[in-house]
Order: sequence, then structure tokens, then C-alpha cells
Amino acid sequence: MSLALPKPTAPHPSMAPALNWGILGPGWIAGQFATSLNSLTASRLAAVGSRSQERSAQFAQTHGDSDTRAYDSYDQVLGDPSVDVVYIAVPHSGHAELAIKAINAGKHVLVEKPMTLNADQTQQVITAARTAGVFAMEAMWSRLLPVGNVIAQVLESRLLGEILSINADFGAKFPVDPTSRIYDPALGGGALLDVGIYPVAFSAMISPAKQLLHASGRMTQTGVDASFTAVLANNDGSTSSIFSSIETDSPQAAWIAGTEATLEVERPIFAGSRLVLRNGDGSIADSQDFTEHSAATGLGWEAAHVARCISEEVLESPIMPLDESLAIAHTMDQIAARLRKG
Repeated sequence: MSLALPKPTAPHPSMAPALNWGILGPGWIAGQFATSLNSLTASRLAAVGSRSQERSAQFAQTHGDSDTRAYDSYDQVLGDPSVDVVYIAVPHSGHAELAIKAINAGKHVLVEKPMTLNADQTQQVITAARTAGVFAMEAMWSRLLPVGNVIAQVLESRLLGEILSINADFGAKFPVDPTSRIYDPALGGGALLDVGIYPVAFSAMISPAKQLLHASGRMTQTGVDASFTAVLANNDGSTSSIFSSIETDSPQAAWIAGTEATLEVERPIFAGSRLVLRNGDGSIADSQDFTEHSAATGLGWEAAHVARCISEEVLESPIMPLDESLAIAHTMDQIAARLRKG
């Protein structure tokens, strides 16, 4: 019997229930997210907040409607009764504080990845959300895309057999600028938190990490990691090799090798353009192409998932559960500690 990839089964974002969004931090990724809300016919941008009234007003004019409110503080968004859920898109260093503030204000939250700077902060957010009884999720949009849906089906069906090895990488060349966010340790800069979370989370989706076997890399003069390689031993007996960098453009790909077949995820890892399923002898058994490559077209799948969960009173995503966000944070803490030791 020949092997074949399943078809995507996730409902289209246009079918998602109504939800009024508030956005904290009108930066680039927030703009991509707001653009993606256009694919959700029943959802809208209700409010946006930043420390600048001008920035908020410009963002609301570009991405909202005539009723979208622009505020010059985050607290005003959290106090707006028309806002159902808050998307937190400020720099990493502000995620924990604003997420907990939003939760305490009774708002559901979608927190841009990484959820926080470390596992302790992530646990604080999780505890606050569970105590308050509101929805909270780390914005791991890769899981919610059609390509992520197909990967999940492949894993659930055990199509690959017993998983032996996972390889995932994400390197992107950023300008060397010690004054930028990406080089600032106080803002959560560096390869690990900014882009390394994608390959770490990819590995965690397949099997939780049991032990960090190795981590080494290069540090910048500002004290953040520039490139690193990590090797993990996983609960299912497999091993993972992870590479990430802010100083080189890597293949940005991944593969999962099993006893029966291998699944390749072609660039970019965060929104795979193509899946290739190979037989045990290396020949191609099947492939699928995907078109949701950009954040502007892809983040709508994430927003739609949040809307469905909240509508159905599901407070933790079954696709990106809070305990998995915590496990990913623990793994990244271990990698960071090893890199700092040199």
C-alpha cells in the first residue's frame, strides 16, 4: 500500500465566529495580524493601544473601521468593554506583565511568541489565566495553518512509524545593529527567543524534550546569542537537532525521520510551503504545496482558532496547550543557560 499525505481539515478562517479584538503594540507583526483579520468576516479590530496616540490612531485608520478606538495607553484597551480578546504584540520583555494585566481585567489573551522571557514568567501567566477562567494561548501560528494541520494528522496516524530523529532550523540574517531590539538583552533579543522558538516548538509538537544533550553557539558583544545548535533527547526516544541564527540565512526547513517514512517541511519552517513524504527507500511517495506563507495571509488561521475556542468556552487550545508552552519555555531556559556558560 502506497503512502499518502492527508488533506487539511481545519475550517477556513472565514467560518470563524464573531470576536472583537484589542491590540497592544502597533508594530509590524500587529499590522500583519490586523490585516489577517480581514479574512475573518465576523471578527474586527475594536481597539488598539500604545504609548503614542499618534501611532495608535494611524494604526486604527489603516487596519480598523470607523468604530475602532485608538488609545494612548494599554490600560485603556484593557478597560474597553467592547474588547473580547487582546493580542499582545509588544517586545518580548513586556509580554508577561501585559498578559497578566489583561487577564486580571477579564480579557482573553493571545500572546505573541515567545509567551514570555522564561519559564517562571510563563508559569505566572498560565496560573493567572487558569485562576481567572479566561482563554490564553501562545501565538504559535504554524500549528494552526493548513500545513500544520496536515503535519498533526501525519503524527497522529503514525504514518511515519516510530520517530527516530527530528531536524529543524531557522536562521535569518539581521543587520548588525547594537541599538536594535534584536540585539538588546533587556528586550529579549537574540536568536533563541526571536527565531529559535520555531524549531524548538516544532520539535516539541512531535515529542516533549526529556533532556538537553548539547547546546553551543556564538554570542554577540551585546550579550545575546547570535547562533546556536542544540541537541535534545525526547520522551518518545527520538533525538532533535536544532539550529537558529540571527547572523545567517539558513534553509529554514525541517524533517522528521521515522522507521517507515520521512516527512520534509520545505522553507519557511514557520509556514511550510511544501510537505514531501518519502518512502523508507527515499523515494517520494507524496507531496503537497501550501500558499499561506506570509503573516498577513496566515495569521487569520490563528485568530480563527482563538475565536472558535472562546465561542465554545474552551479556555485552553488543544493544538497549542499552555502546558506545552511551559515545556518549550523550560527547554529554552536550559539552552540559554548553557549558551551563557560558553
